[in-house]
Amino acid sequence: MYRFYVSSYAKGKEKGLYVCTLDETKNELHLNKHIPTEDFPSYVIKKDDFLYVSLKDARVGEGGGVASYHIEEDDLKQLSFYNSHGRSYTHLCLSPDQKYLFTANYHVGATAAFPLKDHKIGDKLSVVHHHGSGIDLLKRQTSPHAHYVGITPDHKYLYSVDLGADKIIMYEFINEKLQETSLSQSVIPGSGPRHMIFSHDGKYCYLVNEIANSIMVYQYEDGHFTLIQVIHCVPRHFHGFSSAAAIHMTSSGKHIIVSNRGHDSIVLYRVNQETGKITLLYMVHTGKGPRDFNIIDDRYIVVASQEDDRLELYTFDEEKEEIKPTGNTLDIIQPVCVAL
Repeated sequence: MYRFYVSSYAKGKEKGLYVCTLDETKNELHLNKHIPTEDFPSYVIKKDDFLYVSLKDARVGEGGGVASYHIEEDDLKQLSFYNSHGRSYTHLCLSPDQKYLFTANYHVGATAAFPLKDHKIGDKLSVVHHHGSGIDLLKRQTSPHAHYVGITPDHKYLYSVDLGADKIIMYEFINEKLQETSLSQSVIPGSGPRHMIFSHDGKYCYLVNEIANSIMVYQYEDGHFTLIQVIHCVPRHFHGFSSAAAIHMTSSGKHIIVSNRGHDSIVLYRVNQETGKITLLYMVHTGKGPRDFNIIDDRYIVVASQEDDRLELYTFDEEKEEIKPTGNTLDIIQPVCVAL
């Protein structure tokens, strides 16, 4: 039995966090408990027995922020809540020593740092507002939009992916203050970078672009990025609207999976272990708006189809490189993030 956590943008009392399980003996998803929240929970990360949650304002300027929870079997106990009073947070990550929490704020285009003590979030220590814009014709790049934060594998830098500014912004965190470095990397104009992950050996990173519907592969060394590949996420012949969403690597490091909203699919790529480059294998159609997904034990994929108000379960045979729908679903209104 695998336990995982889902955030929901549902309106009213249905929004909140959902504790779910996968019964691998029956290939079935089950809902164990719903924990209501006042604001819309967005991205969620799990570390040991704790959840850290970014929150989108649902109270017209009176909410939004970040929260932490202690996991107690099928229940969650809130430990702390930082109220941003109308500023919605999109993504978050922990420092390697788990003493700090870093956040991305999409709406104001900013990266911030918070202290953690006994897994409780303290007052904001530092915030940096981004600058810049892009060329997107649909006006998604008229201002900065920080969408993702992470720590580089060498633990030297915090990186913030900005969709609006077409940029990977590199920070040092010194004396509890964020300081942008000269290593910040601009990407191809109009790409709209969304999320970025690293290979397990830390030599390569994979940037998924929401607007360009592409993945950029970079060689990484000591804060420097070298672009070595750009590959598409949707078929060349597809002319409808689509926006790439989530990206995850299997624990083996042999494959990468990306989700597409609009084309409504997940895409499987093989990773070349020598060069870091990836090869598109095939696409599997999903429900509408697969905003997020996660890979369980390199054997299952749980997809959050936001526009269809449901989770979908797929089996994954990594050796055979096969993804198959089980037909099993779990109804959750507007699922946003799947955290393991």
